[in-house]
Amino acid sequence: MFPNLKAEMARYGLSYAQVAAALGRISAWLDAKLRGKGNISIQEALIIHDKFFPNMDYGYLFAREPVTSVGAVKKATA
Repeated sequence: MFPNLKAEMARYGLSYAQVAAALGRISAWLDAKLRGKGNISIQEALIIHDKFFPNMDYGYLFAREPVTSVGAVKKATA
C-alpha cells in the first residue's frame, strides 16, 4: 500500500523508524500500515506529508497504486 510513499522514503533516505517517530509510533507500526494491515489516518498522512514531503502532491504520495506520470497523478487523485 502507498507505493509512492515507500519510493519517496527510499529516495530521501528515510527509514520507517524516522517517519514512525514523527507520529509517535514505532517502525513496526508503519511497516504494517505500508503492507496494508490497517489504514493511515488522514491526520497521520498530513503529518507525514508536511514534515517530510511538503512540496509533493498529496494525491501522488498517498495513491494506492504506483504513479509514474503527471497524467497518472491526475487520474489517481480524481
